[in-house]
Amino acid sequence: MNVENGIQLSDLAGIARRRGYVAGLTALVVVGISFVIAASLPNVYTSYATVLVEPQSVAEDLVKAGVADSDLNQRLHLMTAQILSRGRLSGIIDEFGLYEDESDYMLREEIIDLMRERVSVEPVIPDMQQAQMRRFEMEINEFRIVFEDYDRVVARDVAQKLANNFIENHISERVRVSQKSLEFIETELRRLADRIGAVEGEIARVKNENPGSRPEDLAANQRRLDRLMGALGGAQREYNTALSDLEFYRSQMRTAGMLGLPGDDTSPARRLEIKKLLLAEFESLKYTDKHPDIIQVQTEIAALAAMVEAGVQEEGEEGTGSLLQQQMQAEVRRVEARTESARAEVVRINDLATEIEELVLATPRVAEQLDALMREYEHLRRSFQDFSNRHLEATVQAQLERRQLGEQFRVLEAAFVAPEASAPNRPLILAIGVLLGIVSGLALAVLAEAADSSAHDARSLQQRFQLPVLVAIPRIWLESDRIAQRRKRIRTGLATAGLALFFLVTGTVNYLWVNGLPFSLEEVTGEEVESGGAEEATEG
Repeated sequence: MNVENGIQLSDLAGIARRRGYVAGLTALVVVGISFVIAASLPNVYTSYATVLVEPQSVAEDLVKAGVADSDLNQRLHLMTAQILSRGRLSGIIDEFGLYEDESDYMLREEIIDLMRERVSVEPVIPDMQQAQMRRFEMEINEFRIVFEDYDRVVARDVAQKLANNFIENHISERVRVSQKSLEFIETELRRLADRIGAVEGEIARVKNENPGSRPEDLAANQRRLDRLMGALGGAQREYNTALSDLEFYRSQMRTAGMLGLPGDDTSPARRLEIKKLLLAEFESLKYTDKHPDIIQVQTEIAALAAMVEAGVQEEGEEGTGSLLQQQMQAEVRRVEARTESARAEVVRINDLATEIEELVLATPRVAEQLDALMREYEHLRRSFQDFSNRHLEATVQAQLERRQLGEQFRVLEAAFVAPEASAPNRPLILAIGVLLGIVSGLALAVLAEAADSSAHDARSLQQRFQLPVLVAIPRIWLESDRIAQRRKRIRTGLATAGLALFFLVTGTVNYLWVNGLPFSLEEVTGEEVESGGAEEATEG
């Protein structure tokens, strides 16, 4: 047919008559293949267990939970991570003998990842609260543990096992966390107690090593130092007075020695005068300086001059001078004793003042050490008190978790046997197959019509040869032609029915081969077998 000039509505009937068989056969084949594919896919059954999050039994105002709560996303994330842990999934795979065929060519990690893809954790949100949740966050108290498998019973058992394991592990995990918290606080209390004891010992050591230099002794030391400085001034004045008196009496004693008594030839001054007269007499007699008498007299004069200068007698015996000289000597000795006593008192007070000053100067250093130790001690004491309070709370929280009075997870709805498969979506596959079949049939019919260059009516013939058609003779149907056409239609119908039956049987056989009997037929068959066995037992 020439399609360059377009297809008229009157041509559609002829195209349908000529290409209907091809289009129908193509559509039938595509739909049949889709049916076989849909029937050959294994059924996937979904089962889930609903877990309820129960709040703690004891009021939170009285006892706070030992395990902190978190928001929904974080909690679901943690729950999913715990449920999908490698150890838990590996144990379930071994327990239920899952993926035995896949284990022949897949690694263990790949099998675990395959199972992870079929496990999910979904929050349960009531329909009435969904709009509320869109506006703001709300607390979720229910979630589902979903598992998919090709066996509906396995799907139920695995979902229930996951829920039970999660609840058991959740209880043990909360007990473990609360116990670890209690142990940590007890360890910190022991460490703080040891450190407090060490700081107290350090404070005692600093105080013992620095007696008198402690901050509390500073005021007393300053008062003592003030008193000592006053006493030192008095002692210094007494010492200066004694020195002045000593100098005075020594001067008086020298004067008394020089003056002596009239006619007293025994006094050093008198004897000095006599010796000087004798020396003058020897010099008048023209004695030289090397004369023995001159040398002796000069020696005696020097000695007597020294005696007169020092105010003592030549032979150093008491009572040998004049009475005034003896009195002066007694006063000198008395004043010397007083001077020595005053000097000793000044030295003693000065030593005490120096010692007190050293204590006062050492007080800031000792105070700095004690302040640092006291700050640490106060910090440790407050920390110890805080941890003591926390220890009481942790003890109560640990008891709360051990007695399972805290937040608990409980199976609200046990996993069930799925009444029907959740996948594959066979109606959708068939609908897509029908759509593809129709499109494929029409496309193939259009292609066949476009490839056909023959003329099927007068208009197409005239357009092709550009010659007018004078007359069109309709097709004359003989009886033999009608019989042949009838037989052809019968063969076509039978072939179509056979092909459809082939696809139907093939799809059904594949479905039964892959998925077995439907769930309802299995129940009926099982009931018949049980009833038959019971009748045989009764007859026996």
